[in-house]
Amino acid sequence: MSKHLRRLKITVSYVTCLPLTRIDFSEPQLLHGLSKYLPLAGLIIGTMLFTLNSALAITRAEPIVTAFLLTVTWLILTNGLHFDGLMDTADGIFSHQSKDRMLEIMMDSRVGNFGAITGFIVLLGKFVTIYSLTGAALGACLIVIPAWARWCELYAIGKFPYAKVDGKGKVWHDTTVFPIDLLKGAAPPLAVTAAFALAGYPIVWTAMFFCVGSGIVFSHIMNSKLGGQTGDTYGATVEMSELCSLLALAVFS
Repeated sequence: MSKHLRRLKITVSYVTCLPLTRIDFSEPQLLHGLSKYLPLAGLIIGTMLFTLNSALAITRAEPIVTAFLLTVTWLILTNGLHFDGLMDTADGIFSHQSKDRMLEIMMDSRVGNFGAITGFIVLLGKFVTIYSLTGAALGACLIVIPAWARWCELYAIGKFPYAKVDGKGKVWHDTTVFPIDLLKGAAPPLAVTAAFALAGYPIVWTAMFFCVGSGIVFSHIMNSKLGGQTGDTYGATVEMSELCSLLALAVFS
């Protein structure tokens, strides 16, 4: 148990702003086999969003203020890691260049027009959809969506080849046992989703369905465009599956 807890702490420290443990990036072996913990890390992020939403409900904050604070907190909790990957991916994909040239553009630390526009749209989309959702159902979905989005990331990591010779995401891909880790990673969010559904919030199944569906489709699109995945597309998968799930809830709930 202590081994799994330590590995979870490393995963959470890497993909969030929570400094649960110190990571020495000169020792890449510390990141070996961590992908299966990503959905559990998502549950931690979701729990913090749920707590914030509950606190704001107690204070009777205006819905628009709640939506703003949740959107910003969501971004801060991830250190903008996935958001940065989304913008880099957008710059590459929308350049309509060759696969190699797209990958070169994605490696540029500067944000281009396509990245900025896409980033703005995604942040605005999250804000608007959160604003449109209210009550305890919103809180339940805030927990499960980040978890399932990171399960989609795990799917992208294990299912497809890594598109570059090296990169920060390569160790995640190379040390993922697919599909065993995918099944292991699904257990925590599935248990929590079922618990909320049994507690009277079946809307979480809708959130799960659209999150997983959109994440899988998006990861296949990225694979067809780039001939594989990168650390940037992993982050983009998280952001797009979260947004699509929120949009679906706003439209169908």
